[in-house]
Amino acid sequence: MEIDPRKNGVHSLAEGLRAFKKFHDNPEDVFALKDSILRSHHALETLFKHILYQINPILLVSEKLEAKEIVKGYERFFQGNISTVLDEVWTVNLKETIERLQKFRLLKGLEEREYELFLDSVEKLTNYRNKLQHLGLSTDPDEVGRILGNGIPRAIDVLEATYSHLNELMLSSVKFGFLLYGASSLQTSSIVGDLKEIFPDAPSVISLLRHDYDQLIREAIEFFKGQTFYDQKLKLKIVDYGRVGAPPYVPDLLSEGFLNFKCDRLSPTGFEPLSRMRGGAEEEEVPYMAEVHIRQPAFTRDPTNQNFGVAEGSLELEARVMFERADAILNLPDAEEKIAALRRLTAEIKVVLDYEVHALMTDWHYDCVKILKTNGQLSIRLRAVPKGYGIKSEDAELIGQYQSNLNKANAPFRLHAFLEPDGSLKKNYSLEWSIDTKGDIRFT
Repeated sequence: MEIDPRKNGVHSLAEGLRAFKKFHDNPEDVFALKDSILRSHHALETLFKHILYQINPILLVSEKLEAKEIVKGYERFFQGNISTVLDEVWTVNLKETIERLQKFRLLKGLEEREYELFLDSVEKLTNYRNKLQHLGLSTDPDEVGRILGNGIPRAIDVLEATYSHLNELMLSSVKFGFLLYGASSLQTSSIVGDLKEIFPDAPSVISLLRHDYDQLIREAIEFFKGQTFYDQKLKLKIVDYGRVGAPPYVPDLLSEGFLNFKCDRLSPTGFEPLSRMRGGAEEEEVPYMAEVHIRQPAFTRDPTNQNFGVAEGSLELEARVMFERADAILNLPDAEEKIAALRRLTAEIKVVLDYEVHALMTDWHYDCVKILKTNGQLSIRLRAVPKGYGIKSEDAELIGQYQSNLNKANAPFRLHAFLEPDGSLKKNYSLEWSIDTKGDIRFT
C-alpha cells in the first residue's frame, strides 16, 4: 500500500474542512474543533514539505545534520528497508519549511503583510496541535477559528501559486528542472478541485473561513465600508484617433493620482463595445475596454468668414479597466495595508463634457480652435473584492464612487476631425483631452 504525499495532504485538508464545518454548525462539538486543528496542521505540513521534497529531499533536513546520515538514508532506501531517504532523519517543522521556501523566493501568492500574518497563524496552529497531540487543550473557540481563517484559505492560495510557479520554472529553465528531484511527479491539478472530490462542500467552507474568520480580509472590509476619502486628485489624459490604422479602435488612457495606470490599444484582450459587454460573464475577461463618443456639433458661421464660427457639441468617454491586484493601482492615504488585501479592482469611468468653441468648419475639416466654455462631469465607480474570494459576494464586494465637476480650466481638449460629404464627422479624428481635477471617494 502506498499513499502519495500530495493526496495524503489533500485528504487531511478535506477532513479538516469537514470537521470545521461540523464545529461551525454546532459550536458545542469541541471534538470537531480538535479534528479540524489536527487534520489541518497535518495537511499543511505534508503539502508544504512535499514542495521542498520535490526540489530536493535534503532541503527538509536540519542544517546541522551530517552528510553521512544522508548517505546512510540513501543506502537503506535503495536496500528497500525504508520508503524514503528521510524516514529515519529529523526533518524541519511546518514553520521552518515555509521559511525555507520564502528564503528561496519560491513561496508565491503572499504580500509582505500577508506573509507575517500567515506565519503567525501557522505558529499558533502548531502550538494548538502540539497541545492536543500530547495532552489536551483549553482555549477560546473563536480564537481557533481566526487562526484557521487566517491560515487555511491563504495556505491554499499559496500552495496553488507556488506549484504553478515551480512548473513555470521547470518549463523555462533546464538547469532548474535538473535540480527538481521529483520533477516528473510535480502536481498541476487544482487543490480546490481535489478537495471537492473528497468533500464536495470544501469550497463553501473555504469561503466561510475567508469571510467570517480571516482577520486581514475582515479588517479590509470594515476599513473601507462607509469610508470617505476627501479631495482625491486625478489626472486623466485621453488620446484617440478614431478608426485609424488597424483595430482595436480604443483610446490611449493615462491616469495619475489616486488611480495609476496606462492603457492603450495593445492592452485589451477583446474588442466588443461596452454596451454589449455589460452584465455578462464576459465582463471579467476584458482588462481594458473604452469608447469615445463625439456628438455632431451645431455650427453657427461667422458672417465675416464663412469657414469660422461658434460650435456647440459634446464629448463622452466610457471606459472599464480591470486589474487583478489593487496595490499598484489604487493610492489612498493611510490605506496601503488594506489595499494590499484587495484584488480584482475594476474602475468604470465615464466622462461627459458639453462645450462651446471657436471652430473652423470647411467642406472637409472640423477643428476646435479655442475653447469658450465647457460644462461636464467625471464619475468613476470602483469595485473590488478582498483577496482570496473566488466568487463575488454582495457583502464582500467593496464599491467606491468618485465624482468631480469639469469646466474649461480643468478639462481642456483639442479636437480635429475630417468630414463626410454631408458634413457629418468621420470616424477618423484626432482628440487630445486632459483632465486635472479632484473629488471625494465614498465607499459603501
